[in-house]
Parts: sequence; structure tokens; C-alpha cells
Amino acid sequence: MGYTIRTINDLSYHHINKLCDGGKKTLSNGALLARDTAHPYLHIIESRDLETYLYINKILKIINTQQAPPTIAQLREIRDILLQFEEKHKRDTNAKGKLLIKEQFIRERIEL
Repeated sequence: MGYTIRTINDLSYHHINKLCDGGKKTLSNGALLARDTAHPYLHIIESRDLETYLYINKILKIINTQQAPPTIAQLREIRDILLQFEEKHKRDTNAKGKLLIKEQFIRERIEL
């Protein structure tokens, strides 16, 4: 999703088709995402804007079928989606009153 990965420990497996919906933990159904940024951010998006979440998952699925790293165009598309989400939800807070979109989510994105 356009986030820096420094070590293998920075990665987590994301089910494109959710486990609870029958999605299996396979290469074709997964995306390796940054554990502390992209993965939790994607699930925040899921909780606020299911259509955007599903669209990002669609892009992740396409990247899987390429059997190659994401293209710059794909990374830009995801970044543009994130920017739109951030503009729409920049003042949203969680149950504890903290901003939903963490500064880390923005700061740790790679420059494109």
C-alpha cells in the first residue's frame, strides 16, 4: 500500500477475502502489509468506508495476479485513495477521542 518495510518483522498477512467469509490463508488471497501502518489503517478504512476498503482489496488482488511488485501506477492509485479518505475523515475520532488517522499513517508512506 506504499509503506516502508524495513525488516520481515514489519510485515503482516492481510486476508483479501476475509477468513470469516471463507477466505483462506493463501498467496492468492493475501497481501503482505506493513504491520504498524498499512494493515491497521486498512481496517480503519473498512470500519468507516466499506466501498473504499473493497476497492483497495481489489487492487491488492490484481497485484497478486501479476506475481510482481506493485507498479508505480498502482501505488499512486492507492495513495490517491488514501488521500481522499484522509480528507473526508481527518477529524474523525475513536471511542477514546483520539484521531482515527494516526500521524504515523501519513508520515511513513513512501514518496512517489
